[in-house]
Amino acid sequence: MWILLILGSGCKHTEKIVIEKKVKAVSVRRVVRMVTENELKYNTLSVKKVSLTIDNNGKVNSVRGFYRIKRDSIIQVSAQTLIIPIGKLELGTDSFKVVNHLVKQVMKGTIQKIAETIGYDIDFQTIQSILSNHMQSLKQEFKENQFRDYVLVVENNMYKISSIRERRFRKFAANEVKLERFKQRKDEQHLVKQDIFVDPDIFVVRKEIYHDIDTDRIITLEFSEFKAIGTKWFPGMIHLSVSGKEKLDIQVELSKVSIDDEKDFGFSIPSKYKREELKMK
Repeated sequence: MWILLILGSGCKHTEKIVIEKKVKAVSVRRVVRMVTENELKYNTLSVKKVSLTIDNNGKVNSVRGFYRIKRDSIIQVSAQTLIIPIGKLELGTDSFKVVNHLVKQVMKGTIQKIAETIGYDIDFQTIQSILSNHMQSLKQEFKENQFRDYVLVVENNMYKISSIRERRFRKFAANEVKLERFKQRKDEQHLVKQDIFVDPDIFVVRKEIYHDIDTDRIITLEFSEFKAIGTKWFPGMIHLSVSGKEKLDIQVELSKVSIDDEKDFGFSIPSKYKREELKMK
């Protein structure tokens, strides 16, 4: 071994010169259009192997399962530990039902109630967008000059689209009066700054950050390990983290992805399971 080290030390190393790619800033409208054109197109999406690791304030749990989507209609998720089924979830466009096999219980309710319980504005389209790696919010606002309130900069060699300029956001955070005036002008009850990072080569969403200035809660979604599905790209990893008073960290590994091969979206519920409605705490 020491002979190899001596010989190696006498070798002249050739360093590779890496030329950093220059990403040119373009319009928000163009980036959104490119992302929309390059996103995964499907009627049904199936991710047959999902490994989920959840760290909730230091308490770690791991489960595995699968999910499938009938676009703009149904999302179904199934989970188990080892070979033991834990439960399953079905989301409709405005309602949900959860089957918990461990306590033999079925819970039903509206997605609005989930949003009120967790204190974050979430809906079917948001969840579908995350699980499909589609861009959220921006393209859902069908109005004239719909991108007027958004700005684009190049950051970390990616396009970063923001709902509020960084400097202005810092001013709001430091001045309650200015914050309240801005909310009134925008007709917003609370202010959330949204940042979307887009890959300039394959035009996929790589990261999303939501900063709620009222609660000082920051939700970060990162998408990585992209693989080709036909001519489109889909992430093999989703990382969600929540920072604030409570901390949450979720790692999701995705594999065995297919599109337009699901026919049966049946959702059976054992008749003996106890039925309950989701109640607010």
